[in-house]
Amino acid sequence: MLVLMKGEVTRMPPIPPEKFFEMAVQQTQSLKEYYEQGKILAGGIIAGRKGSYAIWDVDSIEELQKYVSQLSMFPFGDYEFIPLISYENAQESSKRLQTTIR
Repeated sequence: MLVLMKGEVTRMPPIPPEKFFEMAVQQTQSLKEYYEQGKILAGGIIAGRKGSYAIWDVDSIEELQKYVSQLSMFPFGDYEFIPLISYENAQESSKRLQTTIR
């Protein structure tokens, strides 16, 4: 299951700035590890903002929730998740629709 995630920190945690940046480093380390494990296929930090995008490859929405809820900045952000259909599956669907229209 492919899922596009957009996450942005919208509420500054009630902590000193140095702790905030420590958490930010921890979050990017976690995202990098998920990438190395193959759970994230692509992604990155949004330039000039406090957020990131990622394309996750997970077996279920529950698995995605497990990973995302462990991110250090998760409690302070707004997250959007968009399920994706692979190009191969989309092409097969288009081919089936094409044959029904003829």
